[in-house]
Amino acid sequence: MKVKSHMSETTNRRRPRIALWFRYGPGDHAQLFSALPDLLRRLAEKADVHYFGLRGAPAADGVIPPGVTVHELPFSVRRADGRDKWIKTLLWLALLPWLGLRCRRMGIELIFMDETLPLSTRLARVFYRGHVITMVADFFLTIYGETQPWLRLPARWINALDLRAWRRLPLLFTKTETARRYLIERGAAPEKVVVTYNPCDLERYRPRDRAEARRRFGFDPTDYVAVHHGILHPNKGNDFLLRSLAPILREQPRVKLLLIGDGPEMPILRRLARELDVESQIRLTGWLPALEDVSWGLNAADVGLVMRRGQFSDHFHVTDTLAHNLACGLPVLAARLGGMEEIVGGADVGELFDPTDADDLRDKFTALMNDPARRARQAAAARRRAETCFARDDIARRTAAALLNLLSEDVSAFYCGDDHPSTNRAAELPPSVGWNPCSSGAPSPENVKSTSKMKLDETARPER
Repeated sequence: MKVKSHMSETTNRRRPRIALWFRYGPGDHAQLFSALPDLLRRLAEKADVHYFGLRGAPAADGVIPPGVTVHELPFSVRRADGRDKWIKTLLWLALLPWLGLRCRRMGIELIFMDETLPLSTRLARVFYRGHVITMVADFFLTIYGETQPWLRLPARWINALDLRAWRRLPLLFTKTETARRYLIERGAAPEKVVVTYNPCDLERYRPRDRAEARRRFGFDPTDYVAVHHGILHPNKGNDFLLRSLAPILREQPRVKLLLIGDGPEMPILRRLARELDVESQIRLTGWLPALEDVSWGLNAADVGLVMRRGQFSDHFHVTDTLAHNLACGLPVLAARLGGMEEIVGGADVGELFDPTDADDLRDKFTALMNDPARRARQAAAARRRAETCFARDDIARRTAAALLNLLSEDVSAFYCGDDHPSTNRAAELPPSVGWNPCSSGAPSPENVKSTSKMKLDETARPER
């Protein structure tokens, strides 16, 4: 194992020790979770931090602060390569028992896993036997079971084991209130579950000069531009957007659709645009050279489109696409799914549509296009919403505070079996940590549809 030490000089007094586990390593982790550098810095102020992961993308300068030691396992992983990602994920799961034992020998007092992998929590608890904290956001076996029937029975069994393990943890993180409710309705203690939305770089994604943005992307001042960005994957539903909006594009030549990104669906979307006779109004950019270029592309648009097909796990996310659009001051048309409804519903930053109903999308699209006053009002509110929900510093602060709060207990209680009272102790979080800053814009709990009918082995689109 390769170790990169960034330890600062400390006194002889023993500092508590925290481990972070993430299969892709800190470089990719920082790309997926932009608050990582600030989170590590805050943790390192109070504890010695040990980061364990495979060798992924190199970490940029400033990602690893003093006080953090990176332990690179001797295997590389290429996140963009689907086959390599699958193989290395299985290898990572196979290594978790060894990692648990190693952390136990090192005197680690808390492990935080910032991802959801099948059986990972159970493996960590069995071999480490201390405080394990996890982020519950994805149900991979359920997702793939929708297209691979042979996975459904094992998925049901493994998901049941995961739920049982999660209920025993002293603290859980989720990325949406919908996921939090899902866990609570299945036995998790409410005081143990903390919502932290995925952060957004509000300095990079911000309102810019609209005329300059349109010049860069070749749009006329009179064009009405809708934008969608991200990997062109079937679950993103870009084909649904094209088919649904094609009648509007054919009737109104000034309407344009800007798709930023690349992926396996690129040739399919190009062919579909020709078949629908809207090729001249569709701009497929591929991957842009820099993230700043994506920000400029968003600023060239009048409305941001946020689409997912509505797979089970889609309800438990707030997509980066939504956060980036709001941060750039764009009103949005977003699929009515659990996490996205929390941000958009009741906040007057855009409209929600049924991701299975093309007529609903067209009606909402046309109404917003014909109401510039509403778009201006929603655009002003969008940036404020992004600052409230997705600020990196706030998300890092709340995450670090929740983790460090567990370390405030006597560390001698951290090595214990399932029957030790501290294992099942509810985390007594400070009010500012447990409070969700975006809850004021989301439906109140009594007005939100229960998630009790969302089954982990469900193959149909969950009820909304």
